Amino acid sequence: MSFYMIPIVHCDAPDCEKPEIHHPEARTIADVRRLRKADGWRQRPGGRDICPDCWTAGHR
Repeated sequence: MSFYMIPIVHCDAPDCEKPEIHHPEARTIADVRRLRKADGWRQRPGGRDICPDCWTAGHR
């Protein structure tokens, strides 16, 4: 049996259509945030993560 831990970041905006993201090369949440920043994912003060669609819609 194999077991893999996959770090996942969830969008904290209400009613988000893209509620989570991960990256195959990431080993930690910090890695996911760093690698997905180029895709438009943002981190707000207090650790809130916002996907590109919610950011553009103003759900900050």
